[in-house]
Amino acid sequence: MELRHLRYFIAVAEELSFRRAAEKLNLAQPPLSAQIKALEAELGAQLFLRSTRKVTLTSAGRVLLDEARAVLVASAQAERRVRESSEGLVGILRLGVLAPAANSKLASVLRTFRVKYPGVQLALHELTSIEQIRRLREGQLDVGLVRPPVPASELATDFVENWRQVLAIHTDHPLAQKRKLTWKDFDKQAMVMMHPSVQHLYYDSFLAACASAGATPYPAQYAHDVQTKLWLISAGFGPSLRKPRRNPPPRPDIPGLAHRTTFHAHCHSLAKK
Repeated sequence: MELRHLRYFIAVAEELSFRRAAEKLNLAQPPLSAQIKALEAELGAQLFLRSTRKVTLTSAGRVLLDEARAVLVASAQAERRVRESSEGLVGILRLGVLAPAANSKLASVLRTFRVKYPGVQLALHELTSIEQIRRLREGQLDVGLVRPPVPASELATDFVENWRQVLAIHTDHPLAQKRKLTWKDFDKQAMVMMHPSVQHLYYDSFLAACASAGATPYPAQYAHDVQTKLWLISAGFGPSLRKPRRNPPPRPDIPGLAHRTTFHAHCHSLAKK
């Protein structure tokens, strides 16, 4: 039994006329009748009662009609899923995300992705740039959102967005009192920085801008998480860069924290070539 035999049978069963079914299938009537008789012979059951006036389904024919429709639906679904799988439209997409990139824009992109590719399940992992690059190289991630530069020529990169950075600083710090900051103000300035193992080349663009103005800030203290960084700033170890938050809630647990001056950072997407 082939799928075409089921299609022929369904056409006759729905039209209850060999002539109309043949027209619907764009076939001549005698070959269609022959195919139905061959199907009946294969199944060992009469599917239609035929007379000169009408065609009706037998009880066996009614059973086959339900089953044949289900088979064709399953066949079409299987064909669609196989085609989608070959085109990468089903399965699991493992996505690495930087904490600052987990914003409303990313949420909008993911909503659009879900509508366009409903068969793809997203597995999101909040990771540092360094960890994402390692996992991409080892085949544990499919795509990552990282900060440039990317020291991995085997990974394909695309620019995603710029985002602003602000200077987080204690209100009693001398730089917090200045009306306008210049790059030279950071010369020999002690800074609180995230450890390089946590934030990959995060400060490079800031340090390069300072260097172009002849300023050389230095890391007075490293932190391994954002909360510790904010505490160190509050304790007077120095200012630091961070991504601004819209309408941030008050932080009574971190007294004296203020934000100054806008900088720019970049985000790239990575995937294995």
